[in-house]
Amino acid sequence: MSANSSHRKRQKAETRAAIVAAGRECFRESGYQATGVADIAKRAGVAHGTFYVHFDDKGQLLDEILNDFNASLVRRLERTWPERAPDQPQDLAKKLARVCLDAWQADRELVLAFAERAGVDGAVTALRDGISPPIARFLADRLSAFGGGNAAEAELVAQALLGLWTRVGLQYLFGQGPNKKRTVELLAQLSVGAVSSVFSTLESRPSP
Repeated sequence: MSANSSHRKRQKAETRAAIVAAGRECFRESGYQATGVADIAKRAGVAHGTFYVHFDDKGQLLDEILNDFNASLVRRLERTWPERAPDQPQDLAKKLARVCLDAWQADRELVLAFAERAGVDGAVTALRDGISPPIARFLADRLSAFGGGNAAEAELVAQALLGLWTRVGLQYLFGQGPNKKRTVELLAQLSVGAVSSVFSTLESRPSP
């Protein structure tokens, strides 16, 4: 690769990173609907047309920001729940709930923008998968091992569990719910109760 080609590639990557950083700031400050491509380009210090060299629209940009957010959260969840059966499910559930609440609280305004975008688009896949498909996959992998390897059942349980966490988390962030300690306790109780009930039923089910 020539020096000029290497320089252009690096410059393109730097411009894209500037647009992503500007997008995060704009979405945090103004939300999804009120933020325009022109706002993001101006914040990034690039021409309006330069935005479209890197992204088709602001939705695609928010998707990239969401992917980064989810990847970071999954890494934290993996450190909290390694690939082995939990010795103390209640304690593990509390740790997982705390990790999620901390991440959502730290990026509270972005979480609101993600939820706003999902409500605006209203696509079936968006409604089905929510804002955290990688977290659902992480939960499904862990629950599949915990539930005897039934991947299809584990995926449904993971989606239900994530839906529970998301609803409770949004209430914690934007509603009038209990404090963080009590919210973590409630999430742990609900999660362990649901998972243990479902998988005990699966284990007792006769083989086909």
